[in-house]
Amino acid sequence: MEQARTMPALIAHGGAGGRGPAAERPERRRGMLAAVAAGAEILRGGGSALDAVIAIVRSLEDHPLFNAGLGSLLTVDGSVEMDASIMVAAPRPQSPPRAAAGAACGSAARRVELRAGAVAAVTRVRNPILLARAVMDLTPHVLIAGAGAERLARRAGVPLCRPDDLVTPRARARWRAALERRAETSAGAEPGDGSGRYGTVGAVALDAHGVLAAATSTGGVSGKLHGRIGDSAIIGAGTFADARGAASATGQGEAIMKVSLCREAIAMLGRGGPRNAAERAIAQLAAMTGGQAGIVMIDRRGRLGFAHNAEVMDVATFDAAGGFEYRWASALRRGGRGAAANGA
Repeated sequence: MEQARTMPALIAHGGAGGRGPAAERPERRRGMLAAVAAGAEILRGGGSALDAVIAIVRSLEDHPLFNAGLGSLLTVDGSVEMDASIMVAAPRPQSPPRAAAGAACGSAARRVELRAGAVAAVTRVRNPILLARAVMDLTPHVLIAGAGAERLARRAGVPLCRPDDLVTPRARARWRAALERRAETSAGAEPGDGSGRYGTVGAVALDAHGVLAAATSTGGVSGKLHGRIGDSAIIGAGTFADARGAASATGQGEAIMKVSLCREAIAMLGRGGPRNAAERAIAQLAAMTGGQAGIVMIDRRGRLGFAHNAEVMDVATFDAAGGFEYRWASALRRGGRGAAANGA
């Protein structure tokens, strides 16, 4: 039984949002599977969940078809501003049994060490997830933004780049199209309005030592205002891990932050497995905010779950029993369960 609880597993997402060009789907599939394979290789070699999720997210940050790192969507000014975060929940060594009758209450929380790091509004780092780890490993803080985060990157040896190096022709074309749509809209809506211009990448994992980790990275919302920070930088909203499980979110950041989506989903693990918790959390977000989002989860037994209510969300998984799998997940039906066969 204990071995089953610590069987390594992971799940990653490539973002929830509008349905992109069909021609991009094969390459997105290859990119997702390559990223998950990099994380799985670490887990199968006895490596840490933290290293696995960072490897996955870093791979997706380097891929121009995902909204993170190199593929980031652009602000209203045509620049890139990125957010990222990580969180780790590691079991503490078992202490001698206590005689007090109430000692068991909350014992799971006391037996885990929580660590986290995040960056926001960074413009000169190709892999923001590496900088989020530097915040966690090298500072007493959890979240550092802008120029301060980039100064830390130099100290930590995280490679810097020119801001223009992160602007792809694909992102520039989408930015121009968004500006044209805004000009044609009599209401003068911001180009980031609507359901098709957001996305994030993220991953969660459990390693053989029982450590849970989550990582999330994004370029944010297309046409966002300068300085806007989304859920991917906020622990509890876009990323969360504790003794029960780990989660990473994607979608409309403002809605995700309002309901602390990942923390709420992990709390729901006490009333069902990851599939049930993911679906309930997304349904709750939709009911409370009217927003669209997606989430991937893993619990301390290595069970996987995911759900979303956007047009599309792609996910890739690895576990010892099922190997590798990639799918376009079906959206959660309004008031019901999703059509996709999520993990139990």
